[in-house]
Amino acid sequence: MSADEGRATDATGGLSRCDILSQSTIAVSIEVHPRFLVPDTNCFVDYLPAIEVIAKAHPLYQLMVPIIVINELEGLSKGIRHQSPKHQPTTSVSIAEATLRTAGPIDSTVASATPFSNSAVSTASLQHAAKVADASKKALQFIKARNPAVKCVTTKGSILKTSSFTVEDDVGELKSNDDRILETALNLCRNPVQETRAGTRYVTLHVVLLTTDRNLRVKAISNDLPVRELADFIKWAGLSA
Repeated sequence: MSADEGRATDATGGLSRCDILSQSTIAVSIEVHPRFLVPDTNCFVDYLPAIEVIAKAHPLYQLMVPIIVINELEGLSKGIRHQSPKHQPTTSVSIAEATLRTAGPIDSTVASATPFSNSAVSTASLQHAAKVADASKKALQFIKARNPAVKCVTTKGSILKTSSFTVEDDVGELKSNDDRILETALNLCRNPVQETRAGTRYVTLHVVLLTTDRNLRVKAISNDLPVRELADFIKWAGLSA
């Protein structure tokens, strides 16, 4: 061992690098007390009755609806996927394809047996689009019914007094709708309750993202954001119709 290495060892009191790192590590314990629930678009399209069950449990739970979710529902209610103007579909074929991508699966045998063409759209896809449009209209009626259990929130986490304003400025053109939903939920819990006891930092979060989208759940987990599927949350909370 050289003299320089010896001095470095003495300066640390004979501690190894692992010892030093272990002393600088602070344990974090995250406790989730669900209060504010952020549903994604598919929750409203596919599971509106379950959303209504949660609303009946108010004030125990507060539904926080991202503006981008309202925008998507408005697009779906017209038979189109919500996109920026330059990307909106312009033909009936594009409308049907976009609706299928957004609203969920259909029978794969039907999808493969009836390919889309410029001259005709399969009856199954049109029926599916109509079903999604009807579900989206009902979801919008629910959101805009002035229910105290429902509040609309911007991507930056600002709570709106009305659902009439659905246009946001400077939300980032390159962000996907899922990323905006995630950002909304993260901004709602940007000031968590924290305290440190016996070297452990305890963080209490009151926001839970509700989604069945696997990629969105992975993104939420990577950001330490509580996330559950809607059906799982209903079961956990002991709620029923």
